[in-house]
Amino acid sequence: MNPIKDTLKDITSMFTLDGIVLILFAVLIFIFPALLSYLVAAFLCIAGISLLVYGFKINKSYKEAEEFWKKLEE
Repeated sequence: MNPIKDTLKDITSMFTLDGIVLILFAVLIFIFPALLSYLVAAFLCIAGISLLVYGFKINKSYKEAEEFWKKLEE
């Protein structure tokens, strides 16, 4: 049994979903601009992309940990 399996899966889902939502908000701000909204939108895009990258990295770590636990159980 892998004790960190569910935790890593939840964290990965959260980071990926947050990243997508932040990018969508940034796109909406670019479509309907105000004076400082471009700066906020740029920040949201950067934060969203970062969260997606971290989500994919955690997903990769999860897969590596899953392989480790399978080998350990054998």
